[in-house]
Amino acid sequence: MLRLWKAAHTAQEFVQSARRDGGTYKLEWPPVREGFAIQAMGVPLAVARLRMAERLLMGFLDPVEDALFVAAGLRALGYPASFHLGREAAPVVAPGGFYAWAQCDGAVVTTSLPVREEYTEVLRTDGRKAAC
Repeated sequence: MLRLWKAAHTAQEFVQSARRDGGTYKLEWPPVREGFAIQAMGVPLAVARLRMAERLLMGFLDPVEDALFVAAGLRALGYPASFHLGREAAPVVAPGGFYAWAQCDGAVVTTSLPVREEYTEVLRTDGRKAAC
């Protein structure tokens, strides 16, 4: 449990340090803790526990900051998480919105929405460099 709280605090510090004026972010990802993943916990349980810590530490976050928090927390736990931002492919009402999610080993882990079908990915970052 101590590892989880350390990871949650790392994620909290990451989100707070990433915020910039005007609703922008500067992402300087914490590295993935090599050989540190809690294999017995698994990603779904790690995400659920990180979300509980997120609510206690930061309250309810919007989808962008939630995905940033979870991705940073998973990376601090040793999981190779990535952050994704997408724009609605076929918006119901113009001009269309954006949504963010985190993935781990190619699986979407922060939402049950069909984000790959409904959103066109415009930004992906795994901590090394952003890819558009």
